[in-house]
Amino acid sequence: QSIGNIADQLAHDLEAKNPQESGVWVKAAKELRFPYWDWAEKDVSENGLPPILYEDKVEIVAAGGQKQIVNNPLSSFSFVDGIPSDFADETLRTGQVATSTKWHRTYRYVASTANPEGSNIDQLQKAFKAGAKDLRSKVAQLFVVNDDEDSALAWDEFSNHTTESKREMDNYNSGSLEGVHDAVHILAGGTGHMSAPDYAGFDPIFFLHHSNVDRLLALWEWCYTEYWMESGYKLKGNSYPWTQQLGTYAQVYNAQLLPDGPLQPFRTEQGEYWTSSQARFLHADAYPKYYSYPEFAGIKVDQAAMSSDERALARKKVAAYYGFDPQTTAQQATASAWTQLPVPDNDHPAVPADHTVIPEYRTFAVHVKLLEHAFNSSYSFQLHHRGNDHSAPQLIGTVTVFARPDHSPCKACTLRREAGTIIHGIIPIPPALIESIMKSNASSETVATFDQTLAHIKGEFFGKIVDTTGSELARAEGGLETPKIPSHQATSRNVTPIEISLVSTAVAEHGQDKDRPVYICDWQHHDGVFIGGWQATHPAAA
Repeated sequence: QSIGNIADQLAHDLEAKNPQESGVWVKAAKELRFPYWDWAEKDVSENGLPPILYEDKVEIVAAGGQKQIVNNPLSSFSFVDGIPSDFADETLRTGQVATSTKWHRTYRYVASTANPEGSNIDQLQKAFKAGAKDLRSKVAQLFVVNDDEDSALAWDEFSNHTTESKREMDNYNSGSLEGVHDAVHILAGGTGHMSAPDYAGFDPIFFLHHSNVDRLLALWEWCYTEYWMESGYKLKGNSYPWTQQLGTYAQVYNAQLLPDGPLQPFRTEQGEYWTSSQARFLHADAYPKYYSYPEFAGIKVDQAAMSSDERALARKKVAAYYGFDPQTTAQQATASAWTQLPVPDNDHPAVPADHTVIPEYRTFAVHVKLLEHAFNSSYSFQLHHRGNDHSAPQLIGTVTVFARPDHSPCKACTLRREAGTIIHGIIPIPPALIESIMKSNASSETVATFDQTLAHIKGEFFGKIVDTTGSELARAEGGLETPKIPSHQATSRNVTPIEISLVSTAVAEHGQDKDRPVYICDWQHHDGVFIGGWQATHPAAA
């Protein structure tokens, strides 16, 4: 709203000085909206960020049609009125320092000095290219949630990386939009401002990032109209309220959260706090937002879907756009070991009556649970594949903890730190990688059993705990035969991941209409990946 007001005033000033362009600038100002950058687009793994997001200069068209070269407002922000007085320097566990009290502009991947030459664009691009495919897979997973899930539980999982609903085991987990959001902050930041929750909003890329998060939310709620927080959730016949018992930025106390409760500190144009109910949807019947997003996969978020069938078909298109297409993948599978993957019969209670299970096919993912405040700052778990005869070594994916340090003014963070908040996340395993592992462990004499295949998969993984620069803090080797880490080399229990486990699912397709979304079923938990424990490779993890 503030930016819109300033743009409108500038537009009127421009037209007053350039009457021949009357109506041009004011119209443009009224149409001005935050742009978004889809960091899950297919080309990001090859090209990284587009140049407009990092080049120092940009060409613009000024009044009178004159072209000018100006400082690029999307590459950094300068603190022209002085560095905020409440900024603090942050020393990472690996010794690198983010000297936020001395930086007169925002940076991404920056040297530990008070006067850096600029952001390290090579590091920024390398990080984004390495993490792009995982981001893409995670976005796709958000749109494969089945249509018959419990409304409030589905919303809880989608919306939050710290699910509040009580669960005995997290076999079922499609990840959260918040988790994807967290990963982008660290990929864009390094030691710079985007990696610090209290300072990230000063980096211009913050707004393009959050606009894309909002776009994905708009697509998701268009596809899953019935899934909503409600006034609470039910489990095994018992009702539970949403309480945000660990607090929010402004709320510490154990107050119940309701759809019509205030979303502090955000206010409507009437000066009242927005509510969750008001924030839903962008169509004409929703509370006015005055913006929308371009049509995507046939979805026009400014127009409500006419039927559940329309929503279902659209979400399949979104999932396929971001790379989830198990029907095609299953047809292309060639490894003989796929034949040993168990799937339920079509008459199994978990399989809808009008669906058929795709034979000899399963999807795989690693579920991750990390302590939010293990390192008193943001950090990440990285899952790596060590490589084999059919696949080069690669970073498979990341689960990021986007956390504030103990000196942050966040009122609720102290309570969350004392409570030992756990961050949940998933890393989908690419089917092509699963196939390469099967091929590399294949025998000409026998076909591996399912248990043997699971052991082979785990055995080709290794994990790292890294800080925001990618510097290693701890490491673990996967597999059933991995020796146990000696206690004097092991990570402290205060930083050791709570769980890193392998899970898999079967996939069923509609018997009559193959264009309908697949149904995910038969979730199986295959125990931990790193049973030998974690080795502290830096004193900060010991």
